[in-house]
Amino acid sequence: MISSQAVFDEVKRLLDFPEEDAEKITRICEFSAETLSKRLREKYTGEESEAVYAAAAFAAYRYSLFKSCVDDNCDYIKTGDITVRRSASSYVEATEKLLADAFSAAECFTDIGFIFKGF
Repeated sequence: MISSQAVFDEVKRLLDFPEEDAEKITRICEFSAETLSKRLREKYTGEESEAVYAAAAFAAYRYSLFKSCVDDNCDYIKTGDITVRRSASSYVEATEKLLADAFSAAECFTDIGFIFKGF
């Protein structure tokens, strides 16, 4: 079984989130650990770094979806003709890439293709 605490610790390394979101992220980590534990291949325990990282990427993705629903702020920097924007949708896109990378490297789950395409 994948430890939700290990997943939370990994999410803390991946994301810079406000302290007031810690409880939400904890619940998301529990969900991610439980969901992906059910997909572990028989020879894996869930303590493998790739399993924890994949669950953390899944939690980060779910958190970014949550944030995109409630956060309509858009940060931008403009210099001359160049504008760089950071929006909720760009945050979701970044975590989608993180998630895809985590699952493409993980051999410990069944139906990896299905999981990846399901997001």
